Amino acid sequence: MIRPPRVVLRTDSGPIKGLMRSIQDKGLLEPIIVRPAEDGFEVVAGMRRYEACKKLGWRRLPAHVVELDDREAFEVSLLENIQRETLNPIEEARAFRNYVEEFGYGGETELARRIGKSQEYVSRRIGLLSLPQGVQDQIMRRRIAPSVAQELTMLNDDDAEEMAEEIGSEGLSLREVRRIIRRRQAREREESDHGFTLSDPDVTERRVRRISRELNIAVASLGGAVVRLGEVAEGLEEEWLVRDSIFVCRDNIREQMNNLTRLRRKIERAQETNPSRLALIG
Repeated sequence: MIRPPRVVLRTDSGPIKGLMRSIQDKGLLEPIIVRPAEDGFEVVAGMRRYEACKKLGWRRLPAHVVELDDREAFEVSLLENIQRETLNPIEEARAFRNYVEEFGYGGETELARRIGKSQEYVSRRIGLLSLPQGVQDQIMRRRIAPSVAQELTMLNDDDAEEMAEEIGSEGLSLREVRRIIRRRQAREREESDHGFTLSDPDVTERRVRRISRELNIAVASLGGAVVRLGEVAEGLEEEWLVRDSIFVCRDNIREQMNNLTRLRRKIERAQETNPSRLALIG
């Protein structure tokens, strides 16, 4: 009657033979968490324990049954994996992105609050997904630390992959990586001053990536304000005049979020169809 969750956070649950031996010797010390689903129950937390018990041939296992909607189930599953440190940085980034895409504006801020992390931490993790797949693979294999990999998001794909290989082979520190990137950027600015145009593909790509990242941060910041204003307004049920004024302010902020999102999409489309139009951006 129990089935895996609709959204699986871990792409590789790793070997579970050790866990199977532990359960066989000592029993399942910590029940899994499930929620009611159609024709049975869905695992919310404890997927590896569930898999280990199935492999051991168990027909029953201890479980806490809780009533959770999709959002709450996702949050519980994510929080457990973060606390147990079972997700690699890219799996964590994908989970964060899925949460934000699924639950919309304010998602980053709300998620950060629920998992006890800063909004910047969530944004930086999601930013890792803009890196080439080869670099992401090295992050998953722990060859490159997330803090170091974050610096590579300022480079184009080819330069990021080249720098990632250098980091992996030479074990460059965060300070060394920043110094190399600053020198590279200074050289590129000098080359641009001597004849490269704003429509140069590499220069344009870097500009679009930087602008998109900053606009995403701006939208997420405004989203946090929207969430907070809603919480304040809900506590003013009897003060309807003040409550309505807060809701108007919240709606205005939402409109600004929509404007920034449209601007980001416009810039990205211009980069794809007519890069020279980006010269008009200040």
